[in-house]
Amino acid sequence: MGDSYQFTVDVFRTVCDRLAAKAADLRLLVESGTSFEEWLTWEAFLACKLRQEGYPFCEVTAEPTYASEGVADEADPDRNLGDLRVGGPNDGADHCWAFAEFVLLRDGNRCGGEWLRRIEAGADKVKRLGWKKSASLLVVTLAGRGDMPTGWAEDLAACAVWNQPALTDPFVIPLPGGGTVVLKALDIKRNPADTLTHAVR
Repeated sequence: MGDSYQFTVDVFRTVCDRLAAKAADLRLLVESGTSFEEWLTWEAFLACKLRQEGYPFCEVTAEPTYASEGVADEADPDRNLGDLRVGGPNDGADHCWAFAEFVLLRDGNRCGGEWLRRIEAGADKVKRLGWKKSASLLVVTLAGRGDMPTGWAEDLAACAVWNQPALTDPFVIPLPGGGTVVLKALDIKRNPADTLTHAVR
């Protein structure tokens, strides 16, 4: 289990599988028209925590601090906490760590460039880690009543972060009764050559 890329994909798919099993809940949240980003991050934590023994993960932490990874505290307390940190097994596996930020883009925050600011802010946060071989993940979740891949394609085409190579193929969750949730994981690095992707490992 020394493959940082495969470990990170497994973490991402663990989260996606839990969310797919909650498609009916997701539909209600999408229809509410309000943010459910915090719910997403707690579901991601629970997905990994419930697999901790069987996977095994050596650590699953909700709201990890950036300071624990050597990043100095900032005046803005929101930049001092991440959303999820997962460590690989204690079997000598090198660099099997994923530190993640989640960003939710939904119908209600699509206008006025807010979606672009949210993606860029999430990328800026994880880029501060300076990691080279472990994953500094930005998980962008698109949620809407319509067809997300088509409906938002034009808006997202202008976003440099979104157009970076993905960790793996986006995960699409069709919602019962209509609507879609799409999750895309991006490994954000200061040096793009260090990025973990399915195209280049």
